[in-house]
Amino acid sequence: MKINQTKQKTFFIFFSIFTLLFSLPAESFRIKKVHILDITNENQTSTSIGINESLAITLPEDKTFIEGIEVKMVIPEAVAVWRDSVACSLYNNIRPNPSPNQIDYSGTRLFVKTVPPKLSWILQIPLRENSSLKSDQYTTLIDSIPDISKNVIFLRFQPAMKGIPEETMNSSLQITVKPLLINKGRLRLSLTNDDNSMKPCTLFIDDETIDLSSNKKDILLPAGIHNISVISEFYRSEMRTVRIDLAKNTDLQINMKSIEPTLLITKPEGVSVFLDDIACNIFDKEFTITEGDHKIKFIVGNYESARSLTVIKGKTYKVNFNIDLQITEE
Repeated sequence: MKINQTKQKTFFIFFSIFTLLFSLPAESFRIKKVHILDITNENQTSTSIGINESLAITLPEDKTFIEGIEVKMVIPEAVAVWRDSVACSLYNNIRPNPSPNQIDYSGTRLFVKTVPPKLSWILQIPLRENSSLKSDQYTTLIDSIPDISKNVIFLRFQPAMKGIPEETMNSSLQITVKPLLINKGRLRLSLTNDDNSMKPCTLFIDDETIDLSSNKKDILLPAGIHNISVISEFYRSEMRTVRIDLAKNTDLQINMKSIEPTLLITKPEGVSVFLDDIACNIFDKEFTITEGDHKIKFIVGNYESARSLTVIKGKTYKVNFNIDLQITEE
């Protein structure tokens, strides 16, 4: 859009005092209205903001996945043509808490910039150090991180000069706000065992050792497929494959089994079973067995079948006696 330079007038721009404002600990101001937008990890929301109105963006309690906030503005022509007529400011320590019925506030100005002579503008607000957010010709990245201890980001729109035409003063900016997410999800890992007294384990994710100081662990991982291994001298090694989705929680519970060997016996009705010549009465359920050589015997009527078994630590052995009748035709 070609800006009509003839409309520019030699007004004193009030925002020549921006430097002075930055040096003040706080300032008090009055607005016409505050618009409150709630965002989550998954949504974007919109509103229409007039000149001398404010926007309060409320953040979720869990901001683990949010590295910044994007505020996209559709600028009316009356504002874009009247260059440097409207300013956008970001405040810290806003008081009192934003409310639709509250018009008087105080706060510390963290950032201020006049709305550019364009029909759209994107403002990005980082919420953490070393974010991946970048400025470009369409986007302004604020170089300061606001205090979000109260889960509120406060933006104010106000006239930046005298003599602004009524058409400009009565204009509204269409605002869309969305969270900017990190490319990670959260693995919520829980280790359990049958006696509720976990012994030390070592956790590997994609062959990298991860600190496992407790049985419950929240771990941020890049979105995608990951290989999980848990090893211990007290338990059997466990391996899992999990899919981590962007900005989602993935729950994984692993029940650590004792390293003691176990035996599982299944049989038809009417079959007697002897383990080391002692009648066995535990079936279809694993039970602990000692290491070493064992003998298993199945008896059906006058028919007897016996097998030897060498048991080692960390293994489960399954024994099944099956009587099958086969008929073939040639």
